Amino acid sequence: MSEGKNNGLKLTGILFVLLIALAGGSILFAMIKTQWIEGKEWRERAAKRERDLQTIPAQRGNIYSSDGKILASTIPVCDFYLDLGRVNKQYDKHGNLIVDANRNPVLGSLIVDSNYVKYLDSICFLLEEATGKPAYTFREKINTEKAKDKPSRCFLVQRGLPYSTWMQICHFKGWRAAIVKSVSGKSVIRKVRAHTYGNLAENTIGFRNGRESDTYTGLEGYYDEQLRGQDGQYMCRRLTMGVWLPVEEGGVRTLTLDQNDTNTLTLDSTQVRPVVDGSHIVSTIDTRFQDIAETSLRRVLTRHGGQSGCAILMEIETGYVLACSSLTFDTTTKTYLELPNANVAVSSVYEPGSTFKTVILTAMMNDTTIHIDTAMRVQVGQKTFPCSMGYITDDRTHNRIDSANVAKVISMSSNVGMCELGWKYYRNRRAALPALVRNIFPYDVLNVDVRANESKATIVDVERSYRDFLNFCFGYATMVSPLQVLTFYNAMGGNGRMVKPLFCREIVTGTKHQTIKPVVLKEKIASDHTLAIMKDLLVGVVEHGTGDNIKNNTYGIAGKTGTAYHNYQNITRYNASFAGFFPAENPKYSCLVVVNDIPAYGRNTAVVFKDIADCVVAIDKRLGNISMDKKNASLKSNYEDMEPHVVKAPQLPLMKAYETLRIPYYTADSSSLWTIYQEAIDSTHGRNAYYPYTLPKGQVPNCKGMTVRDAIALLHQLGYKVHFTGVGKVVRQYPTPRTQLSKGNTVRLELDN
Repeated sequence: MSEGKNNGLKLTGILFVLLIALAGGSILFAMIKTQWIEGKEWRERAAKRERDLQTIPAQRGNIYSSDGKILASTIPVCDFYLDLGRVNKQYDKHGNLIVDANRNPVLGSLIVDSNYVKYLDSICFLLEEATGKPAYTFREKINTEKAKDKPSRCFLVQRGLPYSTWMQICHFKGWRAAIVKSVSGKSVIRKVRAHTYGNLAENTIGFRNGRESDTYTGLEGYYDEQLRGQDGQYMCRRLTMGVWLPVEEGGVRTLTLDQNDTNTLTLDSTQVRPVVDGSHIVSTIDTRFQDIAETSLRRVLTRHGGQSGCAILMEIETGYVLACSSLTFDTTTKTYLELPNANVAVSSVYEPGSTFKTVILTAMMNDTTIHIDTAMRVQVGQKTFPCSMGYITDDRTHNRIDSANVAKVISMSSNVGMCELGWKYYRNRRAALPALVRNIFPYDVLNVDVRANESKATIVDVERSYRDFLNFCFGYATMVSPLQVLTFYNAMGGNGRMVKPLFCREIVTGTKHQTIKPVVLKEKIASDHTLAIMKDLLVGVVEHGTGDNIKNNTYGIAGKTGTAYHNYQNITRYNASFAGFFPAENPKYSCLVVVNDIPAYGRNTAVVFKDIADCVVAIDKRLGNISMDKKNASLKSNYEDMEPHVVKAPQLPLMKAYETLRIPYYTADSSSLWTIYQEAIDSTHGRNAYYPYTLPKGQVPNCKGMTVRDAIALLHQLGYKVHFTGVGKVVRQYPTPRTQLSKGNTVRLELDN
């Protein structure tokens, strides 16, 4: 029995040895086969896995302002995610495993509670500084998620965080492990286009068309090919952690240009492209002018509650757009911002109203079949023309006169006067007037160098009805864009030479500078004689017409106000505008302001024009002493008109003001508490001076022309309460002056500039 058992054990041992030998032989055979028989094939496969063509993206070029500031650049940002759901074994400060009563490891979140509490506020304040959102909102957001039974392992805290802020958060003790580095295989770090000055001129710079889109609007879209550059493609080898490194050995020696494709190179039959970083764009925008344009436009929009508006400043000689602000009311933030696809200056169209009267009159004066003299008189005020719906009226402030010369028609912006001219010369050939207008006004799409949905200007078929023809004569029945209107006025200031508006000044590729030269659309839109007349008429608008609220003695402004119904169902709200050029003595710049849907007129938007013009004249040294020359000439010719005065005021502070300004102060009684300004009857009967003012008893004083501060002081001294509306000086009051009114009653004041 024992012998049989021994034989069985021997047999088992032999079989085991044979099995091991067989297995070893198989392994040896497989190694020999892999190494020598199939070695070449496997080495080729390994090389293919470890070496591959990889695309290396080019760096997108920057966009600069004309005054040397970076407007747009590519920067890294991070999407900040936290892993609040994963649990780990907990260790004490000595590195010992923490266990419960049953000796089971205690599990906790990736962020130890002590570190979580210690650094949460600091992290939230960093987030507030980076995003502008309150720190407490981030604190509540993170605490709420962490308190859940099953917190998210990929909880989004904030998108688009600056890389520097994200790195600061990563360095907080105990938080690094919980910060998610990749989501769905993609890194949370990405590159985006950042606008250095935030919302400033964003429609001009350009918005990205959606988060996942690779297309843009504005300069970004128009010059995308130049800014984008050319991505490189290189043979690379794989390192650890999915990192690829370009192959160096033997690669450069055999690079040859492919004759069939000038953008590619051949490396051992493999297509390879070098990285070519994008060119830089120097825009025409000047941040100093852009800032004042946007600030002033936003102020007017906020004051009058407009829907949208734009302010554009252009250089007459070149057509370079130095400022272009397009603001629209944002229902989310309740403020006025540059919003995507809302380029008011380029894309919107509107009925221009009276700013178009300049175009109409210039077209008429170009007509050699008729002769218009600015001294000829026409009916104004109101008139019913012999056609259906032929009643036309002017602004009620002008209804008290029944005739005026053509110069006055423009300065007072008379609708009736323009219709009179149109009816007299074109009622039997109505199509001729729009044809003349098309010869001088850029109705075709301008194709400007910013990607935007430019709309084509239109004219209603004026032969369809006489009423449409009359409307066309004073700026209705036609739809134009703000930039088209400015292009015309720019030509008026430029001696009739019409140039295309340009938003890019230069393209910089390495050391090569490509200047964008002016594009002339029309060499001459009118004769020198006509242009000189029109310039005088536009100066008259500002000097003694509807634009006299921006008249100044520093430099001349030539321009035209415009007011048109925004909605025919609500005739109390308008599209108000002002277009013109400056300095009138030697025009260098043109400017247009349009504010849509406000209960105010074109003169109310002219203040934006003046704010911009004041800034330009103060900064541009090329204008020389033109402003001082005009000021000196004005002082010499009419000193009395320049002499400052107030209508009625407390005398003591008034005397101090005159003393500070070093201006002679003439008074009949320096001891009186209140004083009133009175002009001399004529040059032989005294002089302009201040006289004592006695407060009336039981009567409302006349506050018209007073500053609101002085008016309130005066009325309070008499025992009245005061309620006022508007901004500026008193223009109306209720009750009216000299009304009997007992103390304690309220006097209402209406203010205006």
